Amino acid sequence: MTWQMQLQLTVERPADDAAAARMLRAWFTGAFEAVGGKLRAAVLAAEPMSDYNLKGRPADEPYGNPGEVWSAIHTSARGARGVVRTKSKAYSTKAWKAFLEGLSAPPFGAELTAITLDHAGFPNAFPALTIGLRTNDDDPGWWFLSVRFGPELLDDPEFQKSALTFVRSFADDWNLAYGEISYDRGSGRTAFESVFRGQPDQTSRTSRQTLRGYAWLTICPQEVGDRLGGLPALRASGAFAQVEALSNGGYWLLATDDWRDFGQPVAERMFSVLAPALRPGEPLPDAPDDPPYYVSRRDAAEAQG
Repeated sequence: MTWQMQLQLTVERPADDAAAARMLRAWFTGAFEAVGGKLRAAVLAAEPMSDYNLKGRPADEPYGNPGEVWSAIHTSARGARGVVRTKSKAYSTKAWKAFLEGLSAPPFGAELTAITLDHAGFPNAFPALTIGLRTNDDDPGWWFLSVRFGPELLDDPEFQKSALTFVRSFADDWNLAYGEISYDRGSGRTAFESVFRGQPDQTSRTSRQTLRGYAWLTICPQEVGDRLGGLPALRASGAFAQVEALSNGGYWLLATDDWRDFGQPVAERMFSVLAPALRPGEPLPDAPDDPPYYVSRRDAAEAQG
């Protein structure tokens, strides 16, 4: 199996729809430009794509030729009875513009996907990219923003720079409750939660009190970072290559300047610093098909007295 990487952020939904729309537009446009890379270039070169593939295409008819890229935009709304309904459009400049304008009434969920067509012409191959918004099912006051992309992209220092520059700018503009870049199993869990039984709809609601995890990049909320000693203590720990205060609250913690230098020894060093703010508990059994989460399997309770 080819694992994907995830950039995921946890944030309270702005109470004002205009502010919420600004946040979402900045997220979708910024992520597409910063992380889209060659897939974005292929999507723009191929647009406008036809809605025929979404409406009326026989199930056994290919989307296109092998190796081409297929892209679509999805928005979902939750009705009064809790039923979620999704509308989809094939990517085009017109559809993208309409999607961004439509964010003035923020949706329950939204997603931009770009995926390579396989040997038979169906969207089942890599590389693939997904930029999304999901609303917490338990509490609509919380949003999950995410990007899923191929891990091979992080071998390119220019891609690292582009992705980190975008995330830093977004995090400076909005007071985030958490963020990380890590391996993903498609569950929405942080790397730590994949090892220690976390449920995002629950852990997000306490993310300003209990750190949801840690990874190569960790965006730590102000409340937690202050409890850990703030900039002086986090810098003095020597566990991070970069420790910075974010403009609107929170801390930027980058474990190594280059993703390729990150690994389990660095993660163990980070654990020693962050454990007092992590949720205690025993890890799940180690599964042989798991990606390398780079999370200590020690119980955080050992550092919490």
